[in-house]
Amino acid sequence: MLSRKVNNMDSDIAVLKGLTEHALKRLERTCDGLTEIEANWKPIEEANNILWILNHLGRITNYSLPRIIKGNPKYIPEGWPEEYEKQGYSLEKALADIQTGKETVLEGLSNLESASLAEIIPLWGGPKRRDFGLFSYILEIAIHRGQIAALRGNIKRRRERDTSFLI
Repeated sequence: MLSRKVNNMDSDIAVLKGLTEHALKRLERTCDGLTEIEANWKPIEEANNILWILNHLGRITNYSLPRIIKGNPKYIPEGWPEEYEKQGYSLEKALADIQTGKETVLEGLSNLESASLAEIIPLWGGPKRRDFGLFSYILEIAIHRGQIAALRGNIKRRRERDTSFLI
């Protein structure tokens, strides 16, 4: 497959990187002004709160996507804690971890070439094309951003009725 170069990247890699940047920028805007109290709120006990979602996105950006980019299912970032998902990290730490992961992912995508998207790599459920894993996790960023937006919208509507809600 021949592809054009855009800023020294194959055009399909440039599009993939652009989509990832867009999804992460939207996530950043959605979290702008978020407080620790809001991040820990959930509408019902069984629901995930925003902080849980951000923790999950931190794992996607620091661990899952880099594994796929590298094609190495055993990749673990330097200093990555065991059982990250079970840690009680603050909102500030969760957002900082996503930022670190963003930089790693965007740099990693910049180093890929179009042909590498079709390479078969180890993924959940068995070997699959690299682009399958990338598409899946990049979409997860967008989906989880939507969940955060919905939770923030719930908080906003509750505050319209009760000005002391989560204050």
